[in-house]
Amino acid sequence: MSGFLNLSWQNLLRHRTRSILTMLGMAASVGVLFSVLSFNQGFNQGLETELERTGLHFMIVPSGCAHEVASLVLHGAVIPKFLDTKVMQHVRSTSGISLATPILVAQLPDPQRGKIDLIYGVDMAALSAIKPGWQIDGKTPTQENEVLLGYEVAQHEKLQPGDTLRTTEDGRTLIVGGIVNLTGSQDDAFVYLPIETAQALLDHPSAATAIGVKVDDPSKMVEIIESLSAAVPGIQIVTMGEVMNSISNLAASAKALSLSIVLIAILISAVGVMNSILMAVFERTQEIGMMRAVGASRFDIFRIILEETTIIALVGGLIGIFLSVLGSRLIETFVRSVVPYVPSGELISFDPKIAAGSVLFIFIIGIAAGVYPAWKAAKINPIEAIKG
Repeated sequence: MSGFLNLSWQNLLRHRTRSILTMLGMAASVGVLFSVLSFNQGFNQGLETELERTGLHFMIVPSGCAHEVASLVLHGAVIPKFLDTKVMQHVRSTSGISLATPILVAQLPDPQRGKIDLIYGVDMAALSAIKPGWQIDGKTPTQENEVLLGYEVAQHEKLQPGDTLRTTEDGRTLIVGGIVNLTGSQDDAFVYLPIETAQALLDHPSAATAIGVKVDDPSKMVEIIESLSAAVPGIQIVTMGEVMNSISNLAASAKALSLSIVLIAILISAVGVMNSILMAVFERTQEIGMMRAVGASRFDIFRIILEETTIIALVGGLIGIFLSVLGSRLIETFVRSVVPYVPSGELISFDPKIAAGSVLFIFIIGIAAGVYPAWKAAKINPIEAIKG
């Protein structure tokens, strides 16, 4: 450690409490900045991964809001509109389509248990295509009265494959065929069953909330969509890219708000650094005057004070990154509790580029905050300072 840097460090140690509090202020700012940037990156990557996992190229739904479609695709939102599954005839007769499956998502009350099940009716033969990442304990339902439970449902009801989930009003007994292993997404909260069974339970024999479609050649998807739109009035077709853009726009709004809060926190931290260093300068006026009297130049004084600011900014920044990574799971848990949709998987992880960029940014802010106190210290007149 150079002489000037060592002197700067010793000066900070003389006022440990103030220095620590100032560093913690910087740590909080860089920690929040790192978390927001990391979460945004993880969100976009997770969203893209989940859309790829659906195995679908576009969704056919009743005319409505694209945000509702996005929610349906990604976590089975309940949409108060239905398609007539007769649309499937037009879909399957359209050239270039390799997979088309109706999906029926709804809430199903169970008076006996005093609960409401979230059911997800689907063609079980197509389940592996639209949920390729799932691992199932037991088997995929092959009978009309068999169901597949999401992990959270199975844990809450304490059910295993072969157990009875419920007996419906029409006397139908629903048996657990299998349980989906933990996905960390909203998929864990649903009861999956053959779409014919779901239609019967809801008394909507030809209803679907959406039809998922996969094409043979993605390059011809625009032609296929135009053909379907012309053949079937009253439908809305949304591609996975449009779903991603829709949710990404919502995430961008949240990101803008978060960054605004971060900038305010950084501004407060910068003022705190400036105040802390200025107080240190004023308290050491006579000391600085003696240093000038024994040969220290204005630049030497400026450098010492600026190095104190550098230490505070760098140490505070590194502490902030460490605490953010350490508390990433808590941050993710909080975000998932307040944000309507968050992709599954780890969203906040250590990224060297984001970490380095966050520390560099807070370092520049810290240096900028320390320039005025350093200039003020360099301007001290040695004779007046010694006289007090």
